[in-house]
Amino acid sequence: MSNSENGPYYVMSNTKNVHLLRERQKTTFDIEKLTQFIYSDYFEVDARRKLSRQAYDHPIHDTHLPLEYLDSNDYYETLVRKSIIATDEAEKLGISDSKHLMWYLGAFTEERVAFSLHLRMFVPTIVMMATDEQYQQYLELAKKFKIIGTYCQTELGHGSDLRRLETIAVFEHSSDSFIIDTPTITATKFWPGYLGRTANYVILMAQLYTNGKNCGLQPFLVQIRDFNTHEPLPGIEVGEISGRLAHEAGDNGYLRLTNVRIPRNQMLMRLANVDRNGNFTRLGDSRLVYATMLTMRVSLCAYNAILLARATTIAIRYSAVRYQGQNDKGNEMQILDYPLQQDKLFPCLATSYAFICSFSRLNQIYENVMASKPDEILQQLPDIHSLSAGLKAMTSSISERMSQICRLSCGGHGYLISSGLVGIRLILDAGCTYEGDNSVLLQQTAKYLLKMYQQCENGEELISPTVAYLKETATIFSPISNISNLEYYCKIFELRARRLIKDMYTKLLEIAASTSQSPYETFLENSIELVHIARCHMETFIIRSFYDKIKVTSDSSVQNILNQLFELFAVYTLLQNQTYDFVKFTILSADTIELLKKRYQQLCTKIRPNAVGLVDAFDFHDKELNSVLGQYDGDVYEALLERARLNPSNKTKIHPAWNNNLLSLMKERSKL
Repeated sequence: MSNSENGPYYVMSNTKNVHLLRERQKTTFDIEKLTQFIYSDYFEVDARRKLSRQAYDHPIHDTHLPLEYLDSNDYYETLVRKSIIATDEAEKLGISDSKHLMWYLGAFTEERVAFSLHLRMFVPTIVMMATDEQYQQYLELAKKFKIIGTYCQTELGHGSDLRRLETIAVFEHSSDSFIIDTPTITATKFWPGYLGRTANYVILMAQLYTNGKNCGLQPFLVQIRDFNTHEPLPGIEVGEISGRLAHEAGDNGYLRLTNVRIPRNQMLMRLANVDRNGNFTRLGDSRLVYATMLTMRVSLCAYNAILLARATTIAIRYSAVRYQGQNDKGNEMQILDYPLQQDKLFPCLATSYAFICSFSRLNQIYENVMASKPDEILQQLPDIHSLSAGLKAMTSSISERMSQICRLSCGGHGYLISSGLVGIRLILDAGCTYEGDNSVLLQQTAKYLLKMYQQCENGEELISPTVAYLKETATIFSPISNISNLEYYCKIFELRARRLIKDMYTKLLEIAASTSQSPYETFLENSIELVHIARCHMETFIIRSFYDKIKVTSDSSVQNILNQLFELFAVYTLLQNQTYDFVKFTILSADTIELLKKRYQQLCTKIRPNAVGLVDAFDFHDKELNSVLGQYDGDVYEALLERARLNPSNKTKIHPAWNNNLLSLMKERSKL
């Protein structure tokens, strides 16, 4: 361990495995410089290191078995206990910044904070949507965990289609209160995290009815459990849902309400008000609230990138340690030397860096938007919505697929929970659905692109530089063999996206002019192509973000390796079933594509000596990886055996099933 609070977690001398040590000695760049550069801005490397070390040093981590060996109740109890201690320790340490707090709590609880949605959704929604009076009444209670809340929106019958949510809140004049009800089975709130066993309060999204009129979806503060006994209150049915993938996400629940009465002042009324007479008044633009709530979707793009980087780190370190098969001289082969293994893992490596850079750009855009005046925020909201929706969809779906590739590249050991890879893939799998189904999100991005192209056709100015390429007119480029500037890749992807968007825009106009189809029918009929153009647009954003980041690198050795990663990412992305578009629009010839295939192999060879150094630069603590295959020292086989010995089933040499069943079976069979 480094003696510095802010220095790297490990130094080369911590390496135990000789093969991994040899890999690190081959690195051609300064790992710490790359770490500081790639994580600049949002990630605050030094602050994260200090907070993580403080979290990992707590003695509670030595008081329980690995979480994989705990049953459901022990698992939940352990996480609640650690979450409570973590919040207490954070208060003692004076961690007040919300980002730093979540980093600390995440490290302390293996990213299973029992109050995650309380901090990420419940408290921020009070801040955003409560009146000054409600703010004073509830915020301090929530911050001190005197009430523990979650956010209840999704129902059994509806998720993304918020207008169709069925839970109702009816204003009753005589009692000056709302009566909240889930009138149908499909109105049951289903999936909210930390609802099943943890929360005693919820922010409930329900259709507001007052004076016989539906005033739309509004947020309500509803107590669901007794503060002393934690029993559900009258009219409340609440519990955990069925077992599901990525169960470590934790305590997802269902909630039914039968004529539950709450005071009128428990509707959050900063943006909409219901007075004593039941009169409904809008007080502000609800889109401002949505703009703030985009924080969750933006942060997911970072989380997806980090999860893929973890999976890649585990797989590449293990591939440097593992030997399998032999060459023509009879020598055993390091599996990282196999071209097929490089073909699996090096695109994952390059994509991890690309996603980190694209998140940084997205976050910068988002922060700039949120620092603007309210009318400017509303003007820029469509752009940041389309970007965050598209990038969340791309980072989650691609990272999920690549994390599975990492799992497969580690053979049988990769299938163990202790590898760390299974949990990563399952979390990413769930991430393809929550905070917006990926297909739905990409369709929203496509709608925005068509609108922007229409503005171009009308000669209007485009607000965002992320779609500025739509106004460019270039149509052809030199063969790649004559191009030395890496911006070439940015340009060909932008040209491909622009041509696709133009063709789709033209096609939709022609359909509108020649048929009686409704816009909805036309959009539905072309939805597959629309999702494709959204993906292509997001590829331009990711590639451009990666390239722009590299351009400002001051260290030549760092820039050189990042250039290789950038080019590998661009070529790999182009070759993944995407070549048809480039040939169709005569952007690339068949000969050029063949050159790109050779270039891909050359890049893998160039990156090979730096593969371990590149994952070391992600700067993961062993406890963050939680992997017997990916720990820094490379002592894989000792770690595998040690984790196996911890399995509770090994406490007894003879399992009861032997005496109870198998022994008698064998005795019976021996008589035959």
